[in-house]
Amino acid sequence: MTNQLCCARLRIVMILLLACSFGVGNAQFVRTSYFMDGAQYRLQLNPALAPTRGYIHLPGVSRADASLRSNALGAEDIYNLFKNADDADFFTTDKFFNKLKEYNKANASTGTDLFAVGKWHGNGFISVNIGLRVDGNMTVSRELFSFMRDMKGINSNDYADYARHLQGEELNFNAYSEVGVGYTRLIGDRLSVGGRVKGLLGLGNVKFKINNASVKTNLQGVGPDFNWSAAEPDELLDATGTAQIDVDADLVASCHGLELKTNTDGYIDKIKYNTNKMGIAGFGAAFDLGVAMKVTDEFSLSAAITDLGFIKWTKGSTQKAHSNTSDLNYDSSNPGDIERFANVVGSSKALNLDMVRLVPDNTDIKSRQSMLASTLALGAEYRLVNDKLSLGALFTNRFNKPDNDSELTFSVGVHPSSLLDFAVSYSPVMCGGNSFGLAMKLGPLFVGTDYMFMGKNTKCCNVLVGLSIPLDTRDD
Repeated sequence: MTNQLCCARLRIVMILLLACSFGVGNAQFVRTSYFMDGAQYRLQLNPALAPTRGYIHLPGVSRADASLRSNALGAEDIYNLFKNADDADFFTTDKFFNKLKEYNKANASTGTDLFAVGKWHGNGFISVNIGLRVDGNMTVSRELFSFMRDMKGINSNDYADYARHLQGEELNFNAYSEVGVGYTRLIGDRLSVGGRVKGLLGLGNVKFKINNASVKTNLQGVGPDFNWSAAEPDELLDATGTAQIDVDADLVASCHGLELKTNTDGYIDKIKYNTNKMGIAGFGAAFDLGVAMKVTDEFSLSAAITDLGFIKWTKGSTQKAHSNTSDLNYDSSNPGDIERFANVVGSSKALNLDMVRLVPDNTDIKSRQSMLASTLALGAEYRLVNDKLSLGALFTNRFNKPDNDSELTFSVGVHPSSLLDFAVSYSPVMCGGNSFGLAMKLGPLFVGTDYMFMGKNTKCCNVLVGLSIPLDTRDD
C-alpha cells in the first residue's frame, strides 16, 4: 500500500525537478573548497571568505551543483525507484528489500547560477548573483515494502487476524530562485566579516505526510501465502469476513501548474505538472552572515550561518488534500466487497492513489509560509610553508526536515596562486567514512566533490562544476 505512497512522493519530486530544468541532486556548496583562497564558491558557505580574485559567471556556463544522500540505498537503487515506479514487482524482490533499514531516508538538492559577479573594491568585496535552487527529502519505512510483499504472497500471514500499521512516511520539497547581494569587509589584517541579502521567488513547495496508515483483516478461507495481486474472482469465493483500510495523510502544495486530477468518485487519481502554467508561487527573503579571524599568522577560525529565511506562498497557488478512507471497509456479505479489497491492495502499480484516497480540500485555503534549510558552518585552519599548504577542519550542520545533516570534514590544501588551487578531504560522518573528496581550481575552471562517486552502491555523492571569467585581484 504504502510503497504506492512513496512513489507518489518520488514522482512529485521528479516532475518538478524536470519542470524547473534541474538535474537530481545536497548542497549548494562543496565543503572541500572552504579553505581554498581562489575558490569563489566558498562564499556560498561563508560570506566572510572572499576569494583572492574577482569573477563573472555567465548563463549556461556558470556554477552547477548536484548531490544525493541516502542512509540505505545506493545511487542505482534510487535511480531504479524512478525507473520502476509503475512496477510493484521491483519493490518486493529480496535484493531490494534486504538493503532497507527501518526508516529509509534520502536528501537531494541542486542549484545553478544564471549570472554572478564578484569584484574587489578597496578592502571590500562586492558580489551579486541570480540563481536557482531545489531542495528535497523523504522518509519511507521498511514496513511499507513489507506490506507489499505480504500482498504478493511472499510472506506468510494469518488473514484471520492480520494487521499492518505504518507511519512516518514524509516528503518535503522546495524550489525557488534567488537574487542576492553580498559584501565582505576586511578589518585590519586579521578579521573579515561578510553578509548577503537574498530576495526569493518561490517556484514550488510540496509537503506530503502519512500520519498513520493501517490494513486489518478478519478473513477466513484465505491461505497464508495468498497473492492478492493475482487473485481471480473464483479464488475469492471461499473468503468470508471483514477487512478495513485506514489512512490519515495530508498533502499541501503551492505550485502553479501542479494539477490534482480527480476521478468520478472525487478522489485524486492523477498528479500532473503542466509546464505551460509554471509561474511564481511565492515571495520571500533570506540572509547569510559570516566571520573569519586570524588568531595567529598561521591559525584561523571562522563561522557562518546561511539561508536564514522563508518563502510565503500565495493563496492562489496553494492546494490541499486529505485522505478519506471511510468507504474502504469490506464485508464478504456484501457482493463484490472482497474482490474490491483485492483490487485495491493487490494493485500492480507502485503509485496506488486508490488506496490513499486523497480528496481535494478547497476550504480555508490561505497563504502559507515555509522556512529554508539553513546551514551552520564552523571552521579551523592551520597554514604552513608561507600559506602554500593548509590543514583544515570544518563542521557543518544543515537544518533539514525531518532530520538535520551534520558533517565533519578534514582537508589538506595546496595553494600555489590565485589561479591554481588544490584540496583533498575526508568526511567521516554522513557516509560512514567510506568516501573522500577532491577539489581543483585551474584558471577559470573549478571542479570539486566531497563524496566521490564510487560505483552503483554509492550512498553519498555530490559534485560542483563551475566556469568563470577571472577579474582583478585585491592587490591589482
